[in-house]
Order: sequence, then structure tokens, then C-alpha cells
Amino acid sequence: MWHFCRLACLCFILLVVTTHTHAEGSNLPILIIPASSSNDINHEDYYFNQLLALVISKTRAKFGDVLLQEFDGWLVDERLRTALYKNDVDIIWSVTSEHSEQMLLPIKVPLLKDLDHYRVLLIRKNDQARFSRIQSLDDLRMLTGGMGAQWPDADIMKYNGLPLIEATGYGKLFKMLAAKRFDYFSRGLYQVQTEVNFYPDLELQIEDTLLLHYHNAFYFFVNRSNESLARRVEAGLKIAVADGSFDRLFNSIPRYVWAKSQLENKKRKIIELSLPDNKKTL
Repeated sequence: MWHFCRLACLCFILLVVTTHTHAEGSNLPILIIPASSSNDINHEDYYFNQLLALVISKTRAKFGDVLLQEFDGWLVDERLRTALYKNDVDIIWSVTSEHSEQMLLPIKVPLLKDLDHYRVLLIRKNDQARFSRIQSLDDLRMLTGGMGAQWPDADIMKYNGLPLIEATGYGKLFKMLAAKRFDYFSRGLYQVQTEVNFYPDLELQIEDTLLLHYHNAFYFFVNRSNESLARRVEAGLKIAVADGSFDRLFNSIPRYVWAKSQLENKKRKIIELSLPDNKKTL
């Protein structure tokens, strides 16, 4: 979901146990991550790459060094989860789901604090008045949303009786919204502040009165057979939380600062969505 121009093969020294072969000319093992690394702080994956680097660095003394290397190919959504299942990549970051937790091993330390529990709406410019009149979930059901066909959030929207048009292809959804195929595009509160500027010619805006709320945790995942990597990542996350370095990184991301401000000013009406039974314990 996250389509900035990516850098080719960003590699740097980290630490972890992995079963992949050694890098050419090096005795260090390789940890394969998704192809999407970027030095752009506004890139969707920048924070997660930086957090992984931080987490691994916190556990160097116990687990040793490794080379972090991008997978040679662009994978998203179910294809990315399948690559982890097949051990083509070693770790991914993703919203959780029952299917993902059956297929993969989650490290259950929330990566986005509580920002991943809130969604805002991307709408067409000049449509704000329609949304300002919404007072309840029933009111929102009068409109139609758009979402990726493979996104776990789509099941939650449908479970709550919200009409939904699904499509494959992240960028396509912005264009479908602009073309009036649906009324709004539900986005993570932590995502939308930079996304609204992706396609300036489409004349979209962030809806400014509503928040959708439901539990929607975002975790690191590894292959179920790689318990040593799971232990390392969990330990590193807990160290980073305890020593404050997790918070320092989190608060350095402009989108997250903006998202926190939306929660703190309490000006938005919160619409609670119910979870299907298979999501309540995740």
C-alpha cells in the first residue's frame, strides 16, 4: 500500500538469528525484509524499517550481527504474507487478522500504540457538508466506502453493515473515489496526513469531523518456525519501550504527531465499530 519510489536494496548491519545464506564476501547471515525501504520519513515503511533496526540493535550483545537486505521483488498484502509463510522473507509488519495469526507468528507488541485503532475518511473536496451531518453509524451506512479487497479492515466494515466497494490496487482506490465510484476511502489515522497529497490533481481532502474506532493491532510477524527471531524482536521492542528510544522514534514521525493531535483535540465525533468474534481476541 505504500507506493513511493523505493530505493534499491538498502542493506545495513543488524543482528538476528536467521536461516538464510551468508552475504557474498561476508560471514554475516542475511535477514530478508520486504522490498520497500526508504530514507524518506514520509514513506509508509520508513518508521517500520527504522524500528526494526532499533530493535535489532538493542539485542546485538545477545544475538550477534546480521545483514538486513530487501527481498528482490515487490510484494504487498496476501502475496507478502505468503512470502513470509514460504520463508522467502524473514519478517514483515502488518495489521493482524485471524488468518495471519494462524499462518504466521505475531510478536504482540503494538507498533503504532493506539493510532492503529482509529480511521479517518478521505473524501472529495466540496463533500464535507455531507459528512458533517453524520451523527451515528446508521447515518454512515447511507454512504458507500471503498477499500482494498485483501485488507482485513474490509471484513470489519462489512460486519458493521457499511456498504463497501472493494478493489485490488492501492492507487486505484484514490482514483475510484475521485471518479465517484464510492463516497469515502477509509484510511488509518496514522497514514492519511501524507496520503492526501499523493494525487493533488484528484482534489481529495481529509474529512474533518469523524473518527472510526475499533481494535486493529499492527505487529511484526515472522515465520512460525522462526521462534528465535520472534524472541529477539520481542525482547528488542521491550527494551526500546523501557529505555524511551521507541517513543523518541515514534514521536519523530510527522504523520504520527499529526495523528496524535487529532485524538488530543477531541473535536471529532467517534463512531464505534463492532468486531467479528474472530477478531475480538487478536
